[in-house]
Amino acid sequence: MDNKSALVLLSGGIDSVTALAWARRSGYTAQGALSFSYGQRHIREIESAASVAAYYGVAYQSIALTPIGGSRLTDLGNIPQGRDLASLTENIAPTYVPNRNMILIAYTAAAALLSDATYLIGGWNAADALNYPDCRDAFLESMERTLRLATLREFTVIRPLIHDDKPAIVRRALELGAPIHLTWTCYLGNQVACGTCDACQLRIAAFKQVRVIDPIPYATHIDWSGCQYYEPNL
Repeated sequence: MDNKSALVLLSGGIDSVTALAWARRSGYTAQGALSFSYGQRHIREIESAASVAAYYGVAYQSIALTPIGGSRLTDLGNIPQGRDLASLTENIAPTYVPNRNMILIAYTAAAALLSDATYLIGGWNAADALNYPDCRDAFLESMERTLRLATLREFTVIRPLIHDDKPAIVRRALELGAPIHLTWTCYLGNQVACGTCDACQLRIAAFKQVRVIDPIPYATHIDWSGCQYYEPNL
């Protein structure tokens, strides 16, 4: 009988946290949650991942990898600010980290081989797939096949958000009672989120569309008119 034993790739952002909440609701047994440092400019998301894992009582590991260069998130210039996201036509975002998801999924599969886990769960979604090629369903399906060939274990890469845009993810998070107040999305590592990087803009717009006030603080004034307060499940 399948005990649905899983490892969760938990970045600390709202997408992966929602995926973890979904997994628990859907009967998966999260043997552990893994986050990774790979040369990011800050560790705020990793701190959030640890807090979320503790919230759910899930065993947690933070894995330090050799830094991955070639991205605005790591070593390649400043984080873009104030871009008009509605007019973008790029295939790859400047904050794309080369081959990141292939590396992180492969490492998670290697960790899973030390247990009976066969499910690898993450927050890959339709919004990120637009300009992050390693978030696309075709890649994740291919990665699943490759892992099975490489390990002779019937791994399944579970991607519950793969057809969701950012508002849909926020709606899911709220319905699942995910600890949104513990998450971190901003590309910068300041005490409060900047509100102007691509990730902040997408998050703010999603909460506005769902008409709920994002519980994390922002450095810029956000007009939350018409939105209701977020009430965490404590």
